[in-house]
Amino acid sequence: MIATAGEQWVVVLIILVFLFGLFLGARLPMPRRKGRGDRDPRQSPGYIRGMYAMLTGDVETAIENLSKVVELSSDPIEVYLALGNLYRQRGQIDRAIRVHQSLLTRAGLSEEDRVLALNALGMDFRTGGLMDRSMKTFRESLALSPKDPDALTHLVKLSEDLGEWGDAYDYAVRLHKVRRHRDPSTQSYLLAQKAQRLAEGGMHLRAAWDLHRAIRLYPENMMAYIFLARLRLKVGKPEKARRILQKALRAIPHKSFMVLGLLKEVSLQTQDVAGYMQTLHSLAEEHHQKRAMLQLLQEYLDLKRRDQVMPLVRELVKHFGRSRLVQRTLWDLLRKGLLSQEEQDELTAMLAASDQMMDHFNCIYCGYKTLEILHRCPNCKEWHCFADGE
Repeated sequence: MIATAGEQWVVVLIILVFLFGLFLGARLPMPRRKGRGDRDPRQSPGYIRGMYAMLTGDVETAIENLSKVVELSSDPIEVYLALGNLYRQRGQIDRAIRVHQSLLTRAGLSEEDRVLALNALGMDFRTGGLMDRSMKTFRESLALSPKDPDALTHLVKLSEDLGEWGDAYDYAVRLHKVRRHRDPSTQSYLLAQKAQRLAEGGMHLRAAWDLHRAIRLYPENMMAYIFLARLRLKVGKPEKARRILQKALRAIPHKSFMVLGLLKEVSLQTQDVAGYMQTLHSLAEEHHQKRAMLQLLQEYLDLKRRDQVMPLVRELVKHFGRSRLVQRTLWDLLRKGLLSQEEQDELTAMLAASDQMMDHFNCIYCGYKTLEILHRCPNCKEWHCFADGE
């Protein structure tokens, strides 16, 4: 049977469609079934082991496993961030910097991931002592995300380390607005440091204004009182300095050990020895401040007020018998022959069960001990945290 012309065209069309399909099949890649190499790297054993090791503090195992993950795939951003942080933790700052910089050169990086990478890189620079580069990096991060708390936190600390107290205060104010958690003590101490720098530059009026603001923010900021009193002395106003110290001692008598030397200096300039002695007596009798009691004892000795020495010595031994400083004071009294035999026997009995100890100032937050008078703990970085150890 002979095919008609129409049927022949149908056959030709079918053949052409078939050949075109073969051509496309040859030119386009065929979809493959996912094999072992195509799995999400986050599901790989290396990723799981690496992240677990990082959480448990096993840095070496974490680096070993996460390095294998990034060799197979460059997709997981968090692996690069974690790996760079682990290098930094191990002290390999150059490698940490390279890892985090490689992220920032990646095309299509989201703003959130870029901020994370910049913050990690800023920490690398800071750990490596490259403070200027660290500051610049965190500022870039803050420019991308003005309310990022991590960048603000690091900028506060960096500014403190560099002595840029004005910037530290400004960043702290921004940080507290972002977190919606007011921290007046930190702001107060940073503002006081800023004011001290202004005073050193001769801007006394602005410095005094900021110091008053610092005290209003946090009335227990003894550092601000001290700076303000010294500023008043510097400009020839000792009476105002005396009133400032009196106000400070009323507000925070337990911090009196910080100002006893300055208090005497002010009393000499104002010729108010009676007021000075009354203040020492109040601190000793009402608040049992050890160093105020010791200073009062020395004043009694200098003034030859022998009748008031032994009652004060009894109070010192009663409250601070274990203090090495108190025991050394008693030894000096004995060596100078200022105690009768009866008084010696009495004190010996009181001290019989006491042990010697150093007169440390103790951080109430972390327990750090120091023999110096400090406004800030060098260990935990808390402000206004030292108590006079007994």
